[in-house]
Amino acid sequence: MFSRRKPSRTCLADIEQYFRQPPPQFLDLELAVCWVLECLLKDDNYPSGLLQKLMREEPQLRLSETVLQQALDFLEEQGSITTYTQRCPSRGRPRRMLHLLPTARGEAERLMTPWHSWVNSHRLVLS
Repeated sequence: MFSRRKPSRTCLADIEQYFRQPPPQFLDLELAVCWVLECLLKDDNYPSGLLQKLMREEPQLRLSETVLQQALDFLEEQGSITTYTQRCPSRGRPRRMLHLLPTARGEAERLMTPWHSWVNSHRLVLS
């Protein structure tokens, strides 16, 4: 049976263009957790800084604020991260900084192999 949904493309060339420039891939909770861990393995960061870094370093990937917050809540519940406030001279209010706890470092490092494998496979597909 054929779908009754009308294609959003008007001709076959539009579909070909879709494969040349595919839409961005949104990260789900598991992938968002890996992204956060990868960033926090390097240094402390703040939530909007993580979103900016993803757009800069992996432009084919996107992360919604909702999924990011779910990932942060998950990591806090797991006892993997903690937060602290840091005053920033260029801002009026302090930032909520995220810190990977030393006890979670080993697990985070083990997740980097499958995470990097996923990113590299999708980088080829999406670029």
